[in-house]
Order: sequence, then C-alpha cells, then structure tokens
Amino acid sequence: ELFLTKSVARPRLLFTFKANKELYVFSSPQPQSPDGISSLVATPYKSFPKYFPTDICTSHSGLVFLQHRRRKFRVICNPVTGESITLPKLKGRSSYFGFDPIRKHFKVLCMTQNTHWILTLETGKRLWRTIQDPVPSHSFMDDDEIFINGILYYMGYFGGLCLKIVCFDFRLEKFGVVKLDKDMKIIPKLTLFNYKGKLGVHQDIDIDMSCEEISSALWVLEDAREHKWSKRICILPSIVRLESFVGMTGTGEIVFSPCKSFQPNPFYIFFYNIERNTVTRIHIQGFEEFEHHRTSVQTILNFVEDVKFI
Repeated sequence: ELFLTKSVARPRLLFTFKANKELYVFSSPQPQSPDGISSLVATPYKSFPKYFPTDICTSHSGLVFLQHRRRKFRVICNPVTGESITLPKLKGRSSYFGFDPIRKHFKVLCMTQNTHWILTLETGKRLWRTIQDPVPSHSFMDDDEIFINGILYYMGYFGGLCLKIVCFDFRLEKFGVVKLDKDMKIIPKLTLFNYKGKLGVHQDIDIDMSCEEISSALWVLEDAREHKWSKRICILPSIVRLESFVGMTGTGEIVFSPCKSFQPNPFYIFFYNIERNTVTRIHIQGFEEFEHHRTSVQTILNFVEDVKFI
C-alpha cells in the first residue's frame, strides 16, 4: 500500500510496442513540470510472450489490458511483477477494461450489438456474466476510450451517423449517453481524454500545412445530465503538426507523440502548456536498439506502478 501511495504521487509514462514479434513495455518518469527538461530515459519492464496482443492497450491502477482487434484474445498483465492472466474466450467484438473504485474490483466489459457481458477479476473461477442493456443498439469505435473516476467513456454511432458518447459506470454496471455539443463536428476526428477529472474532447480544427500554427479545440463536459460543454481554443506551433494527441497529464499539460508507424530512434514527445502557450520537446532515450525496426509505439500517460499480484 505504501508503494502504491508513492506511485500515485509519481505517475509515469508507459510505452508499448512490438518488435521481432515480441511485446516490449518501457516506462520513464512523467515530468510534473517539463520546462527545462530535454531528455528522459525509458527503461524496460519484464518481457512478455511473443503471442501477446498489442493492437489495443489500456491501463488502470498498475495493470495493462491487451487485446487483438479481430481475435478474441484478451490478456491482463502487471509490467512491474511480470505476472499475466488470459481471460476466458468470448465472442464479443469490443472489450473495455475498468475499475470499481468503491469495491476495488477490476472488471472487463465485452459487447456485441445486442449482448453485454462483464467479468470481475477476483479470487475463484473467472466467469463472464450478462448484464442488462438500457442503451439502444449502436456501433462502437474501438480505438477511442477514456476511463475517469470509475466511468468508461467511448464514442458510438446511433442510427447511422448520429455520434454520441456512451458512458458505463463500472460500479453500478449501468450505461448512459452524453450528447455532443451542437457545434462539434465529427470530422476531423474527436479524441476523448481526461481533463483534470472531467471528460474532455480534443479536435484539430485547422491543420493548414502552409501555416506555422495549428488551431485545436478542447471541449470539457461541465454537466453530464444537462449535456453542457465548455470550449477552449488552443493555438499550437507547427512543430506538433504531424504528432498524435495522447492526452493530458494531471498537472494540465497536453501531450503529443509521434504518429503510430515510425522508427523509434530518435523518439520525441511534446508537452504543451495551455496556460502559457508553450511547447517543450523531450527526447525519450532507451529505444536505440530498435532503430532499424518500423513499429507502432503507443504512449500512455499517468501510469501508476503497483507490486500487488493480480
């Protein structure tokens, strides 16, 4: 518990990628104030079997959830201890990893168009059980989700091109829907993120390659019941034009990392301070041996190390 308490106060950056058909998981300190920092060193965790999936990766409270987009293969692992478990097979297409902060239970939600299952990680035999579905039928967007204070948020299409945000409470095991602001456009892409404990949505609104600046909109859900959003426009320098939006740190820095397919040396991430309108570029060292591998690296913010066994 003491180790976990200290880890919560010092969240880390997590990097996952595959090379030589093997899963690699690295971690580095996550700067609380990146000003003046030019480089960080990423160190590897314990290695994992080559068959582990890496298509979709999410993390909560020290555990990492891995799954394939097409194969129904799901794994939960602890990078610090090297421990892992494979979940029972289920034909559901979309799966989401979450945490009940009241009962301290990790759960996995698995869905098809008409049926929803949930599995609780606890002692004894792990079994999928069905739950009620109060949400109308919708299609899922697998690559965009965020988990905030026990609530899962993801994008869903209802009846064609009607885009809404679906929320699922892992404690109550109940669904809800949040409407987008009338001024939000579904193109270019909307990206969900944690805005200081509130649901945030990021969108690039002006990516003119001839301009030296990029305009981005940050939407924040101020009232979920009334579907009320606030909006803020950020002007970013062109240095982050080709980078992917990752999310926001607990101290309010927006983070960008390289696009998914690249050769990981040199590897830079960018911290943007929305109050001072400044960008800090940080070189992540430690990937030098993979400089000849073209791979996809996923950057995860606010990773908390935990030595507790699954």
